[in-house]
Order: sequence, then C-alpha cells, then structure tokens
Amino acid sequence: MRRAREKGKMTVREAIIAILAAKGSATLDYLVERTGYNKNLVLVTLSNMAKEGIISRGWMKYAGKKFRIYRLKGREELLK
Repeated sequence: MRRAREKGKMTVREAIIAILAAKGSATLDYLVERTGYNKNLVLVTLSNMAKEGIISRGWMKYAGKKFRIYRLKGREELLK
C-alpha cells in the first residue's frame, strides 16, 4: 500500500532523477544519503528504473573496492 506523499516532498524516483541529473552519476550509498530514504527502497526503485531503461548501471573500482554506479541515460539513448 502506498502512503500519501507529504506536500512539497519529492518521491524516491523524482529525488533520484534530480540527483543524477545534477551530478551525472552516483553510488547507492550517495543516493541513500542525499534522498534520506531507506536503502532497500532506493535499491528497488533503481532496479525498476534500470528495467524501464531510464538509468544505466555499471561498476567502478576505487581503492581496490568495487562500487555500483548509476547514471541517467542520455536523450539519444532513451529515444532508441
């Protein structure tokens, strides 16, 4: 069951899109920190957005650790 959204507060999807549009790409932990939403909720939303073709996912290595990186697809990619 979906809860009513607080007036003026963005949905998880809207918040993710806004962050990725401004930053270009982000990790799951960064998105959780910036949106303030639960990690599982953000992860499920990202998975759904990837299935819909709105975002792409990849891997990044930094200091010997692998991180999942998310980015919005460009306009050209979305129109294919």
